[in-house]
Formats: sequence, C-alpha cells, structure tokens
Amino acid sequence: MVVSALVLLLSPEPERRARVLVDLAADPRLTLGTLVRDRLPVVAEAASAGDGAALCDELATCDGVVRVDVVAIDFEEHA
Repeated sequence: MVVSALVLLLSPEPERRARVLVDLAADPRLTLGTLVRDRLPVVAEAASAGDGAALCDELATCDGVVRVDVVAIDFEEHA
C-alpha cells in the first residue's frame, strides 16, 4: 500500500468548494484533514505507486480542486 500526504488547493467559489468537499469526503481512499482557508490536507491510500499517481491525477481534474501538492509518499508495507 502506498500512503500519500497531499494538500489540495480548493476553488475560492463557495458552491464549487462545497460540492468538491462532499465528493472528496465520500471517497474511501481519502482521509480529509481540517480545511484552512483554501487548503485541504488529505491522506490518500492506494494499492500501488501507479494507483497513487492515477489518484493524484484524478483529484487534479475534480471540479473545485485548483491544484494538488504532494507533500510526502510512503511506499513501506504496513501491517
């Protein structure tokens, strides 16, 4: 399993931001942190490095997400 620490820059538009927050919260691969202004910390879990990269690409195309910053990636196996 690959665990990634991400920071998502969200849209300043309240309606788009609210919609994307609902969508992100419904995704079982993501654990959301506390929104700080327009930045949302996220922990993402994926089965492989390729799946993790695809997830980041998917997040970057979500309406309401302006940018995805990868803070850290943990490739170690966790029990």
